[in-house]
Amino acid sequence: MGIPVPLTFSASAISGAGRGREYGIPTINIDLAAVPEKLQEGIYACFVEIEDNPTRYMGAMHYGPRPVFQDSRACEIHLIDTELSFLPTTVTVTVVQFLRKILNFPSVEALKAQILDDIRQCRGILGAA
Repeated sequence: MGIPVPLTFSASAISGAGRGREYGIPTINIDLAAVPEKLQEGIYACFVEIEDNPTRYMGAMHYGPRPVFQDSRACEIHLIDTELSFLPTTVTVTVVQFLRKILNFPSVEALKAQILDDIRQCRGILGAA
């Protein structure tokens, strides 16, 4: 979609609103200033590395506005099949594939269903990578 992939960048993790955790899909929010300008808003399959940890996690990344919540832009990543008990200081993100544009949904339940489908797609893409 116009960016060379994979695209790798590092960013500070920041506190978010906690909505993802509320809905059973926790995310790591990252500092928007660290996201490369050439990355278009959307949903992506990515890999995530956390400082001082050799593990490479599969992730589903949202970058852009959050229309369902009428909220500002954010970059947040759900670690697939992993839940951290802490907020990391720094993450390194490798964007692998664009999945879709940001969409508005009629309800939080509809958004959650789409996110679960996005996670399923990311698992398939990243499991083969």
